[in-house]
Amino acid sequence: MTKVIIIQGGSLDSYYEQTLNYLHQKYHTYPSNLLDLYIDPNQMAENGMYERLARDTAASASVDISLPPGKIVL
Repeated sequence: MTKVIIIQGGSLDSYYEQTLNYLHQKYHTYPSNLLDLYIDPNQMAENGMYERLARDTAASASVDISLPPGKIVL
């Protein structure tokens, strides 16, 4: 049996965009219910360093564009 989804009022792209906006507003704009924990400034700096290293490594990596996403190994 085939499932059919009818999208009213636009294209699949507009539906996708609306869904992304809905999810962003639902999960990323409400106040956090996490405890207000103290984070050591040295630990925050170290995390930032690793993030920068990861971005720089990814930006400078030569990637074969013919590989499917998720199959890239640095």
